[in-house]
Amino acid sequence: MSVVAPGSAQLLRGNRRFGKIALSVWGALILIVLLVAWRTSTNDLAKLAVQPWILTTVRLLAFVLALAWIAVLVDAWRLGHPPGLNRKHRLVMVGATIGLAVIVSTPFVVAARYAEAAHDLVVRMFPSGEVAAASNGRLNILLLGADSGDGRDGTRPDSIHVASVDVLTGEPALISLPRNLERARFASGTPAAAQFPQGFTGDGDRSEYLLNATWTYGEANPELFEGESGPGPTAVKQAVEGTLGIKIHYYVAVDLMGFRELIDALGGVTLNVNEELPIGDKGRVLEPGLQTLDGYHALWYARSRESTSDYDRMARQRCVLGALFTEADPRTVLMNFLDVADASVETVSTDIPRQDLSNLVDLAFEAKDQELMSLQFVPPLIVPADPDFALMADQTAELLSGAGRPDATAGQATGSDDAGDEHVAASDDDPGSDSTASNEPSGGSSEPADEQRDETAGESGEGEAGESGEPVGVSSVCSYE
Repeated sequence: MSVVAPGSAQLLRGNRRFGKIALSVWGALILIVLLVAWRTSTNDLAKLAVQPWILTTVRLLAFVLALAWIAVLVDAWRLGHPPGLNRKHRLVMVGATIGLAVIVSTPFVVAARYAEAAHDLVVRMFPSGEVAAASNGRLNILLLGADSGDGRDGTRPDSIHVASVDVLTGEPALISLPRNLERARFASGTPAAAQFPQGFTGDGDRSEYLLNATWTYGEANPELFEGESGPGPTAVKQAVEGTLGIKIHYYVAVDLMGFRELIDALGGVTLNVNEELPIGDKGRVLEPGLQTLDGYHALWYARSRESTSDYDRMARQRCVLGALFTEADPRTVLMNFLDVADASVETVSTDIPRQDLSNLVDLAFEAKDQELMSLQFVPPLIVPADPDFALMADQTAELLSGAGRPDATAGQATGSDDAGDEHVAASDDDPGSDSTASNEPSGGSSEPADEQRDETAGESGEGEAGESGEPVGVSSVCSYE
């Protein structure tokens, strides 16, 4: 009786006042759960799940309810007058009571564990800070795949993308920049812009002209890049701002080994492998076809460069991001939440303030149902060794204003898959560790400067990506089903 309706045993055989209180609390909890399930959307629940004080309250409440239910069960056992039973029956009743106590308390313990993990994730990953105001109606978040393994010269972003979302409509866009872009412009008015009026040249070595060298330069020269984000991320943010002519509000950097763990935590990603890709230097390959990739193979898919170019790799990275947008739905995240939280806390860094998380949740749910438009700055649109910055700024402005979207410009490619988010990677067999093999899928600084510029395209302007640089829907070039 105490398992089905806590307090009913006391109401019949024990302290009737205690029984009435227990039954009333139990009935109120059932009513609250039903009302929440009926009136509260997934969006609202997600917004509550990023509030530390709510998570702390849920954790404490879950423990109190678990202990209270166990106490009710023990009291019901007492009401059965165990001293009057023979020894065998007493042992059976003790065992049954302990078993029932475990059964009724387990859901509350699990809920408390989830609340604790969510609380730690929010507090440890997201700093307390000022909420950024949207610029021209859009929130722009810099997405970096950071390569900082052993043997690397500091942290270098292996992949550089900007996710931009219209804060009113939720329309998402993804802008991809080549890591070997030379002489990036810093945002006007910054100390770095005064230091490099003709574009970023680092310490003068040609290998330091590249966009992905700005992080390490920022860490070596913090006086030029003051800010709460830290000198490395601030340097990349300012370089992308000046290059594209837009404000970068936040950044998110994922260590590439962490990216692998995050994919595994989500149960893999499903996408179409269009061509055979080598894995390591032992003759193994990633076969073409629609398949679900675990973290290890997804990382190779996103980073492999053997027989391809940096720009092909950028296109594959775009597809992986699109697959994440598609598959990281609330149900999948919840089912794998503890693994996702552990992987995220250890491998993701960001300057998104926790005060803005509720707004970002709203924006994410709006963007989830819309096509993700993508623009890649690759040859022949630009020559990374000598980019046309005015053209890049114009193309970016056109995309973000809506003029580059398929419903506004005739002849553009379209897609139909869901995409999303809102206001807002060795050994020869391991793509996440350092290696000197010729087919290492790495963007680290251990490569010679000429290789980093990718002479097949960076100098001549002729790439292998097969992209014109026009905005396209990610689902039109990346298949996930």
